[in-house]
Amino acid sequence: MSSEDRPSVEWARLEYLEDGTPFAPRYGDVYCSRSGRGQAAEVFVEGNRVAERCVAARSFAILETGLGLGLNLSATVDALATVGRSEPLRLRYAAIELHPVHPEDLARIQRDAPFAPSFLEAYPALVRDGRATLKIEENLQVDLELVLGDGAAALARLQGPFDALYLDGFAPARNQGMWNLQVYRELARLSAPGATLATYSAASAVREGLTEVGFRVRRLAGFARKRHRIVGQRQA
Repeated sequence: MSSEDRPSVEWARLEYLEDGTPFAPRYGDVYCSRSGRGQAAEVFVEGNRVAERCVAARSFAILETGLGLGLNLSATVDALATVGRSEPLRLRYAAIELHPVHPEDLARIQRDAPFAPSFLEAYPALVRDGRATLKIEENLQVDLELVLGDGAAALARLQGPFDALYLDGFAPARNQGMWNLQVYRELARLSAPGATLATYSAASAVREGLTEVGFRVRRLAGFARKRHRIVGQRQA
C-alpha cells in the first residue's frame, strides 16, 4: 500500500494519571501498568522467549496487536541488543494500530529508552508510509511495518509467517474489536507452525477463542497486581 492509499491518521488522545501513567479516555483503560517497561520485558519478550530463540537465528518475525507506546518494541530491541550472537539478525516487527500515539507523546514516554533516538526519528515515516528500518548495531536490523486499522480487518492486510505474537490491545471488555474470533483466526493464519504468543490478559473468552483456532494456551502467574497472564503456541 502506497502512502497515498493509507487512511488518514487519527491520533490517540492521551491523558496522564496523577502518577504519570498514560491513560486512553477512548477506552477507559491505561496503556500499561506503572512498571510499563518491566511489563513489556516479562510478559511479552520473555513470555515468547524471544532472546533465547534469536541467539542462533538469522531472521525472526514478531507481530503486535497494538503498537501503542512502543514499549514492547523497545523492550524487544533492548533484549536482542544484549544477546551474544555469531550471526547478524534481521528482525521483522509488524504491528497494527487504529489510533497511533502522537510523536510528541511518544517522545515524552520513550525519552529514556536505550534506543529511543533511532525509533523516534523513524516513527513519523512509519506512520506515514507504513515502513521504516532501524539499524540498531552492526548485527541487528529491525524492519518495521505498521498497518493503520483495527482488529481482523487490519490483520488481513498482513502476510506471515510470524514466529511470535504480542497480543496487547486494551482490555478485552473495553476493546472488543481486538479480542474476537475473527481476530484469532487471522492470528492463526499469520502464525508459523510452532509460533508462540503472549498477552497480559487471562480472560476465559480469550483462552477459549485462541484454543478454538489452534493454539495450545496456558496460564502463568501475572505481572505486578495481575493474577494471571496467557502464553500459547500454535499447533503444527
